Amino acid sequence: MISRYLVITLAFVAGAMRVSQGAWVEAAGLFGLGTGLAILKFAPGRPAIKPIAYLALLVAVLSIAIVLIRRFY
Repeated sequence: MISRYLVITLAFVAGAMRVSQGAWVEAAGLFGLGTGLAILKFAPGRPAIKPIAYLALLVAVLSIAIVLIRRFY
């Protein structure tokens, strides 16, 4: 099983690489994924922060949708 720490790290590293390539939508999605997972992992006892994590994950989902729309249309 892949560690959540590894997934968070890979999301931020891949996001940084996408920024350097000028792919801003993809980078925003990767940073949203990393941020959302990090908040859920490191602040489990703070239910007031969960909406921020869900908002960050929503950014990742919207980024995926934008990339798919751009690709097929």
